[in-house]
Amino acid sequence: MHVIDISGPIYNGMWNFSEPLGSLLKSFNLGEIRFEYGGEQYSVAVFENMKAQTGTYLESPGRYVEGNPFKVADIPLSKLFMMDAHLLFISYEELGEQDGKRFVSMQDLQKAERERIPEGSALLVGTGYGRYWDREDFFHRSWFFKREAMEYLVDKKPFLIGTDSAEWENAEHPEGIFSIFFPEEILILAPCVNLEKINRFSVKLTVLPLKVLDAFICPVRGVVTY
Repeated sequence: MHVIDISGPIYNGMWNFSEPLGSLLKSFNLGEIRFEYGGEQYSVAVFENMKAQTGTYLESPGRYVEGNPFKVADIPLSKLFMMDAHLLFISYEELGEQDGKRFVSMQDLQKAERERIPEGSALLVGTGYGRYWDREDFFHRSWFFKREAMEYLVDKKPFLIGTDSAEWENAEHPEGIFSIFFPEEILILAPCVNLEKINRFSVKLTVLPLKVLDAFICPVRGVVTY
């Protein structure tokens, strides 16, 4: 069995969001508090400036869907364990470019679709961009979806869409993808790594979020098996 970790590492000095969020949300730092207890020296690790979107995360659209504000902790683990998933892979170097950023088009997705995708599946869109996780500009240089590409994915009625991009929208000239995406109550898994290491179209995906109550977004450990 192949077991591939698709969650990115969290570490001191890792990439942060682009401005203006970069200044508002400080960079992650692994701190430590030392103290004495019962005559022994102890220490407690402190995750300073850890955000819900630190590393790879799962996002529920509940905050954006009026009347249905479900949280990540409300999702039954049975739905997140060994999901049927399909990988649509397009090499990052072959993507088109606009406004200094790469993008995924509908034609890219159609070429990568090897067979019919059943409704309710998890869709992984990979480009190999996760290889650049350790770059300071990882967020800023992430690829985005063209509007017709997102419409194509949403029409397949997936349970979840995961990618190796940290920024799905083109901030300079927005495509308006989230107005298409969020009303369909599809989960977001991003950004992932190692999708280029998967050599199958159909796989199993397990995503285990931290059990943080009342959170719409939460860090996860994601694993692909086949």
